Amino acid sequence: MTSSESASELTSQSSALLIQLMALLTPAVVNHLPANFQQLNSLPAAEYWLDEMLAKSRLCRVDATDTGLMMGLVFMYLADEETAHIGYLLGEHYWKKGYGSELLTGVIEFSRDQLQWRKLIAGVDKSNQASAKLLLKLGFTQQAITEQSVIFYEYILDC
Repeated sequence: MTSSESASELTSQSSALLIQLMALLTPAVVNHLPANFQQLNSLPAAEYWLDEMLAKSRLCRVDATDTGLMMGLVFMYLADEETAHIGYLLGEHYWKKGYGSELLTGVIEFSRDQLQWRKLIAGVDKSNQASAKLLLKLGFTQQAITEQSVIFYEYILDC
């Protein structure tokens, strides 16, 4: 394979990833998310968003085991050596099927077993009751600290 073929293949893979991101981040999915998640309706906008997320956080792609399709994303941002802010999203097709619980349980287990973190923090828009209930169900506790429309939840990892 020549270097031009490699670059072309890489560009094609990158474009496919960006198209999958745009399909995943529908208005319903990003409704309760920060402004930088809104309006990803072009390849340049999706590419800019992806570059920004990769620069600021650990970004994990979540694929369906049966189809290999991207079903969601997990974001982890280190606040300090022991505390990580986490977030997740799932495509609309995967809502209300238990995947959010499975996903967050995996994040908790991975954080406990593989990382040096002692605490996970998740922020949830006040109107996103489904995510708030899920966090409480998994053992997160609601914090007194809020920012405008966001409620924060904390999970202490017993390492």
